[in-house]
Amino acid sequence: MKTKLLLFALIVLPLVGALAGEKPYNFRTHDAYQKLSDTDKQRLEQVHRDFVLLWGALDMYADYHNGNLPETLDELVPECLGELPSDPFVTEPKNLKESYYQPSKKGYGYQYRKGSPGNRAWIVASVGLPDFPYLAERGNIGLYLCKGTWLSGINPMPAK
Repeated sequence: MKTKLLLFALIVLPLVGALAGEKPYNFRTHDAYQKLSDTDKQRLEQVHRDFVLLWGALDMYADYHNGNLPETLDELVPECLGELPSDPFVTEPKNLKESYYQPSKKGYGYQYRKGSPGNRAWIVASVGLPDFPYLAERGNIGLYLCKGTWLSGINPMPAK
């Protein structure tokens, strides 16, 4: 499984941007990355690897469950992952009671939000580096990975 995820990350993801006729955004080339401490750079690299791992695990879970996603990331274990990764920026459990996100690993893991029922869409987020341009040169500030269509924070139902 790790080999498939690594091949996906190394081959498929760069091809998507190339086929669209544009050079894919690389957060490592942004000035904000250069200004980070070595520790924060290492943590950011770990989050990036974990996002790729969780992306594959969520897709695998949906494949196994007729396109349905889990309610929490904790449900990925043990069927799709041996264990969940911890968010390297979490120093104490985050209280998400008034949030759309579900915590994982009793607050020490990544935050998760699934899309509407029947939609294969989700967001996985880290609590660290809230002002970091992880997904784009401008806009998309924060440390998260989003899959599917989200309009103003809402994931619409699929057309039937």
